[in-house]
Amino acid sequence: MPDTLIIRTPAKINLSLDITGRLPNGYHTMHSVFQTVGIYDTLTLTKTAPDQPMTLTCNAPDVPCDERNLVWKAAVRLLGDQPRGLTIHLEKQIPSQAGMGGGSSDCAAALKGIRQLFALPVSDPALHAIAASLGADCAFFLYGGTCCAGGIGDELTPLPDLPRYPLVIAKGNEGISTPEAYRRLDAYEAALPHDTKHVLDALQSDADTLFSVCGNHFDAITDLVEVETIRRIMRSHGLNPVLSGSGAAVFAGCAEPQRAEACARDLCAAGLAFVTVTETVPAG
Repeated sequence: MPDTLIIRTPAKINLSLDITGRLPNGYHTMHSVFQTVGIYDTLTLTKTAPDQPMTLTCNAPDVPCDERNLVWKAAVRLLGDQPRGLTIHLEKQIPSQAGMGGGSSDCAAALKGIRQLFALPVSDPALHAIAASLGADCAFFLYGGTCCAGGIGDELTPLPDLPRYPLVIAKGNEGISTPEAYRRLDAYEAALPHDTKHVLDALQSDADTLFSVCGNHFDAITDLVEVETIRRIMRSHGLNPVLSGSGAAVFAGCAEPQRAEACARDLCAAGLAFVTVTETVPAG
């Protein structure tokens, strides 16, 4: 068993996100299609002396490296309230406050990596239960690929992998508070389309058909200036801009990489903080 594990852990987008209700405990129910994409954080986990307290470091200064971090919480669930014998370094590439699940993905990678590194007798179902208890998106990242999500995002049905379709993804400096986004959505009175059924029906179609039917209820209540700029530029290239999660990253997919790259050049020229051309990636 090696003493160090290096794990690349992907971001996700929501090909669709329909908010279907609100539970008495305040959580919202959804119907969504999750998809992993080729933007990665990297976790390096190293075993140390058994009596040495765990440390967590990160290249991003705004990321907390204590019990507030989902990676730390994952370690506590597997190693106890005062985890020892482990150092973790987190190299962030997935943008924060983007709706792309970076923290949840890091959490899932930590759960898998700690189980492997310490040869813990934790079954896959038990690991999934721990992940789901830490965050609605965490369990998805134990699957990856394409999944249909129900409930509060914890009822997951893996779907056949998509081909590697080109994507352009952009985010400005502005972030979106998830509680505020849900408050706005709860107050929104107009009926919103439900896109998940159309996305599920189009998964076996070509890329342009699939990405033309993608949608997100949070698009209706998100009016940040930078998001509007991203939408305008993507539409000028004939693409369908869609928020991921509650934002503020916006993605668009298409059949031709050249089209995504041309759109990305215009997004970069607009001075946006994060612009990348990537692709959908399969499970595993």
